Amino acid sequence: MSHVSFDGGEFALSDVQENPARYVKRLERAKVTPGYAFCFCQIRSTPLQLVIRRYGSLFHLAGWPDDGHRHDRDCAFFKDPNASKPPGGGDTKAAIFATPTGLNVKLDASLTLRETTAGSRGSPAKPSNRASRRSASLLAFLQTLWVEAGLNQWSGKSTSRHWGHCNGQLLAEVGTALINGTDAQDVLHIMRRFDEADRAAINAEFDAFIARLSVEQRTTTRGLVIGEINEVSPTQYGHALSLRQSARKYYASTTLIDHAARTYSHAWRALGDRSSRVVALLLVERTPKGHVKIVDLAAMLCSHAFLPCDSIHEVAMANRLVAELRDFVKPVRIAEGDDMLPDFILRDTDIETHIEVYGMNGVPSYEARKQQKRALRSARHIPAVEWDVDKNALATVRLPHPKNP
Repeated sequence: MSHVSFDGGEFALSDVQENPARYVKRLERAKVTPGYAFCFCQIRSTPLQLVIRRYGSLFHLAGWPDDGHRHDRDCAFFKDPNASKPPGGGDTKAAIFATPTGLNVKLDASLTLRETTAGSRGSPAKPSNRASRRSASLLAFLQTLWVEAGLNQWSGKSTSRHWGHCNGQLLAEVGTALINGTDAQDVLHIMRRFDEADRAAINAEFDAFIARLSVEQRTTTRGLVIGEINEVSPTQYGHALSLRQSARKYYASTTLIDHAARTYSHAWRALGDRSSRVVALLLVERTPKGHVKIVDLAAMLCSHAFLPCDSIHEVAMANRLVAELRDFVKPVRIAEGDDMLPDFILRDTDIETHIEVYGMNGVPSYEARKQQKRALRSARHIPAVEWDVDKNALATVRLPHPKNP
């Protein structure tokens, strides 16, 4: 278990991430003097420094810039130098690119709308960038955040991951980001892990965020919310969606929910399945009556430990790998150039082993891609494990033994 130090004390990183409200005063003092915290993931004469960032009313820890590779591979602040990353700031036309101060994101959704003389609300307030810069979907942004936060990786040191850990890792990455030209903390709210003792503070934080969403001088301000979907249920006028981190209802039209069910079919079918989780990025606005209305959304299917997956069969495989304490990564395409993109990569074998989950057997394009990837692996001498879900039960799939530590 990683430990961190600040304000004269040493604490378990997991507790700092799960219960950020407990450490507000200590982190606030440490941010002033000496201006950083320490990570003790490795035994060294001088511990690695950590950035202390404020996001909303709380403080969070993040890895020191360009220092991620120096942390232990089991540490939450470790950054794999070989992992796929958003392009650098040199490609300023990219929808999402990395800068020395954080991610710069251009979404294909408008966060500020200006009412025209005809009364329509479909025009962005600042449309000048649309012709020169590409834009990212809500799902692409959510997936990029997940990868940047290292939430698509598993070290094999535990069998569970909770929302508090996800919240801490996401905030560490998004704290200095720009979204559509605006500071992330002004437009993005990442739900905190619910704690009854902090109910009032959690609700107050969210209410303050929602209060900034308004219609003033014919301008509508929208916001983004990330959380785990709890339930989607019909109402008299459409549907109500709730997140596990809060009892608040978000209201959406039947048209939007039907579109989401088609677009994110694997995730939508997994709602209510206790072996999986569905994380959502909601684009919301506030109604005149104070309700929160969903304008658009993205839904990402995850395993029980919040590893992103593309099908319920991948969820089953990810859950098995976690239960067996395997060290692996779930590749997610966030940039062009990866001609393999296996479903999983085992990192605890003598040679990294690809895992493929075949669940669309018989589809011509799928079969062609399957053969192409087999040929590439053979040429590159990459070992692989294949699970044909139509022929074999997951329990019968033989995985290579992990190498000796």
